[in-house]
Amino acid sequence: MDSTTNKADSHVGLKIKEKVSYGIGDFSSNLVWGLIGSYLLFFYTNVALIPVAFTGTLFLVARMLDAVIDPVIGGFVDRTDTKLGRTLPYIRYGIIPLAIIYILTFCYFPGSTLFKVIYAYITYILVGIFYSLVNVPYGSLMTLMTRDSAEKAQLSSLRVAFAAIGSIFVTGLAMPIVKFFGHGNDRLGFFITAIIFALVGIVGFEIVSHNCKERYLDDFSEQVQAKHKASILSTYKNAFRNRAWVTTVLLSLLLFIRIGVIVAITIYFANYVLKSPMMISILLPVLYVGQLLSTLFSSQMIAKFGHRKTNIIGNVGMLISYIFLPFLEHNLVLFTIVYLAGNVIGAVSASSVFGMNADSVDYNEWKFGVRSEGTLYAGYSFSTKVGMAIGSALAGYALSWIHFSPKAITPSVVSGLNILFYALPAILTVLMIIVAMFYNLDAKHGQIVKELNNLNYKR
Repeated sequence: MDSTTNKADSHVGLKIKEKVSYGIGDFSSNLVWGLIGSYLLFFYTNVALIPVAFTGTLFLVARMLDAVIDPVIGGFVDRTDTKLGRTLPYIRYGIIPLAIIYILTFCYFPGSTLFKVIYAYITYILVGIFYSLVNVPYGSLMTLMTRDSAEKAQLSSLRVAFAAIGSIFVTGLAMPIVKFFGHGNDRLGFFITAIIFALVGIVGFEIVSHNCKERYLDDFSEQVQAKHKASILSTYKNAFRNRAWVTTVLLSLLLFIRIGVIVAITIYFANYVLKSPMMISILLPVLYVGQLLSTLFSSQMIAKFGHRKTNIIGNVGMLISYIFLPFLEHNLVLFTIVYLAGNVIGAVSASSVFGMNADSVDYNEWKFGVRSEGTLYAGYSFSTKVGMAIGSALAGYALSWIHFSPKAITPSVVSGLNILFYALPAILTVLMIIVAMFYNLDAKHGQIVKELNNLNYKR
């Protein structure tokens, strides 16, 4: 790599085209993972007719494998040197096999229960691997595009905005598309829907690979050669000495456990507590509308208060909304407004964690001499997928704890659902506030970047 790309004066600001192109990548990611996260369980149990007992174990096993897969892919990214760059080859060429296995995941083949379970395990595990092969480099790309904290905050906000748009698109249009193309045959409908989403995903990531530029690369001849000799174990040894990175991973894990819990419990809460099934189609999209609206001010909040205070303010605001919600269940309009407000302010964490991870990469280079952006982003990627899996599992265990059964909805079950809807997210939000207090880069990141730029300029 040309080490001149590291000079302090080589970067004068990202153009809007590049910023928007980067954000489009998360729209594509959410078309893929959004359909999997929202509808794959339904596809398995109601379309492929796989017994529900097998699906829970499948989800947990597959996501636990990410504990091994994501760090390995991150290590490959850190040690990649091509004419296209470090992350862009994975994005440009990895999206094709991801699209193929994604389509196959929603493809039904008749056979015995054992055959369908084995097929589900193979395709679901593979789609997770190929998703990581694209998404870990994509997340790492931000740290190579800019070192400027304000630009990172803008890129983070765009990621969240496009992710929210993708999620709204999936939750609002997936089933209508399935019904339209399936004509009563959900097996055909899901297959065609997956093809459509896959094609849009390919276009989105091609936009990323063509319009986004890597600027801050290690000099391969000097540093990456040494990095090649370093094991992934030693890389993570340094990572766990990076307090900002550890804080970011823990915060992200709790954030996605919270999302997983909310998504899972909301369906039961709307049906049996609010006694309004239509509220499912309102409250779930509101989660992502809240994320979208938060991007209008999250970068400004981060610029003014820093990541630590922004996370604390946002999560305290969400807690306050959850205090008022139980008193508004009789007024669904007011309930929805307050619920939206809480999610808008609480969603600033989703924007912040991207910038926190990118800043921790700068600290890693400053402290240990190597950026390890792929390996460090893999920790975040792992926390998102495992967090959602733990959240869904936690919701399942909680439903079992209150003895939930759709055939016997007793007053105690309704009371239990009411408690779960408020208590679990509130507890997780308190834990997020505590973790955010340990983030320590806001005050010194500017000086770290200045020293890195001066060091790279002298090389």
